Amino acid sequence: MLQVQDLHYTIGERHLLDSVNFVVQPGTRKALVGPNGAGKTTLLKLIYGMIQPDSGSITKPSSYTLGYLPQEEQEMENGTVVRLVMEGNPELSSIESQMKEVHKKLQETDNPAEKTVHQYSALEHQYAILGGYGAEAEARKILAGLGFSVNSMEQSLDCLSGGWKMRVYLARLLFKKPDLLLLDEPTNHLDLPSLEWLESFLLQYQGSVLFVSHDRYFINRLCQSILEISRGRLTQYQGNYREYEQQKQKNRELIIKQYENQQADRERQERFINRFRYKATKAAQVQSRIKMLEKQEEIQLPDDAVPSINFSISVDTKSYNDVLHISSMDFSYGDNQVLRDVDLDVYRGEKIALVGKNGAGKTTLTKIIAGRLEPDRGVCALGRNTKLGYYAQHRIDALNMESTVLDEVKSTVASTQVPHIRHVLALFQIRGDDVFKKISVLSGGEKARVSLTKILLSPVNFLIMDEPTNHLDVYSKDALAGALKEYDGTLLLISHDRYFLDALVSRVFEIRGRNVKAYRGNYSDYLQKRDDSCHGEPDSRIRKKPAGKTLKQEKQERARARQAVSRQRAELTRKCEDLEKHIEALEKQQKELESAMANPENYTQGSRMAAIQKEYAANKADLENSYDQWGKAHADLDDLLHTIRAV
Repeated sequence: MLQVQDLHYTIGERHLLDSVNFVVQPGTRKALVGPNGAGKTTLLKLIYGMIQPDSGSITKPSSYTLGYLPQEEQEMENGTVVRLVMEGNPELSSIESQMKEVHKKLQETDNPAEKTVHQYSALEHQYAILGGYGAEAEARKILAGLGFSVNSMEQSLDCLSGGWKMRVYLARLLFKKPDLLLLDEPTNHLDLPSLEWLESFLLQYQGSVLFVSHDRYFINRLCQSILEISRGRLTQYQGNYREYEQQKQKNRELIIKQYENQQADRERQERFINRFRYKATKAAQVQSRIKMLEKQEEIQLPDDAVPSINFSISVDTKSYNDVLHISSMDFSYGDNQVLRDVDLDVYRGEKIALVGKNGAGKTTLTKIIAGRLEPDRGVCALGRNTKLGYYAQHRIDALNMESTVLDEVKSTVASTQVPHIRHVLALFQIRGDDVFKKISVLSGGEKARVSLTKILLSPVNFLIMDEPTNHLDVYSKDALAGALKEYDGTLLLISHDRYFLDALVSRVFEIRGRNVKAYRGNYSDYLQKRDDSCHGEPDSRIRKKPAGKTLKQEKQERARARQAVSRQRAELTRKCEDLEKHIEALEKQQKELESAMANPENYTQGSRMAAIQKEYAANKADLENSYDQWGKAHADLDDLLHTIRAV
């Protein structure tokens, strides 16, 4: 058990942690939540002993072990991945080293001393009790769960990227199995399959876990209680994240009511003081009320009781309904084929999640769509009037390091969005005079948030976003999700935040086996369909011979089914073509009407201009309706074509 008592920690004049108290019981899982900068990481460092508190105590048994996963990359000696993970258990590594030394002595003589033989036997017994003979298999199992292939387990650490090195460090901690795991944003460097595996591992973990995460899905599944840090104070809530939100809402409503009552009472007292301040007969009462107000401790509103900054984004120019078409597309890096025979279509207004393991080809596909890579074969084409905006964390290198934050964002945003720049930057924790800082002095996370602001406010109608939430707290994520939900353009989103995906998407593209499969519904729907498929649910694409029918009858039924599908396909194709011709005519008519409205001569005739404006409004409504009808017909045709391929 670990106990934190009356912990205080200050940075300059700021009381970051003020009288913090809590206990971590054996085998419990607690989530540490709060806004960015509230002190969550600081508290983990204090518990681990990296920094010392100003006052208070952290007590634990002398044999109690801790494991700490920080957000930033950690230094490790070079070596193979699997060996570094096994070295995470120092006791096991020490015994293994001793066994090697004693074994060497035994081999150097034909008649070893009985003492040496007993020493080796004792070490071997201890090694077996600690699970030494199954250690490598256990290490490999953990690495496989975190996404490492058999070959990559034998790689040298210096061959890996920063994100994969963090996975090695996490695997090392999990292998060590300390009494208390301290995890600071453990999901940041994981893809969705690895994240699901980590959840399962931690649910079965025998020790205690205290973790920081902005992933509510992760928190909700794992935690048994919530520790919230706000304005230096720590409040504990029992239950998962959903229950925490319900409890907090009740507390928030109570505090707001108390705050409002206190403010109303203060106003009454101040009116009395101001009215009778200079009246001798009321002097004693005035002084009494002044002293009472001075002694009164003002109720503080919770951080999230203050109205939050929300924003909306919209497109200046709508795309045609066909936003993206990919057909028979292949892509390889040298001999490594990443994508093969990919077919997919994206339509205006869709919000789609792109999922798959790390290395499956998600970022490669988005780069091809964005025109930064060329496919080896096939078609990848954007639709007419499609203006694409591409956000990825590595794109921060494209920022002008000598510009101020405000000027850098202004350089690309739509003119209609200029008044909202500072509001959106403030939402992403860039406030006040920080907007006048040069890009070059910002942290990596701040640069990423500047880049995100630029893309969100730019004049595009097709947004591709690769992990946009990595540097955002829960409140910023909610505002971003709200804006993207109301966004009237098209969205293709890569994210490992499942709560965020669930709130937004209505289709999921999964990259698996170098191909892309589409699922209708949100992320939870996709998981259900994927899991049903993995657990042997019947595959509707596999034809089964109807019972009690002759081969001739079966062939006749198939022929009738093919004819019906063929007729339906022809009808939908004809409908799409007719609508396309109608849309072209309406668009031509709309341009003519716009020219007429721009002609000054028509303004001299009031009735003439009124007729033109009426005709323009009717034309615009017809055009919007035709776009929607064409989109529905094209989606129905696309579904039918997928059915034909499946059959």
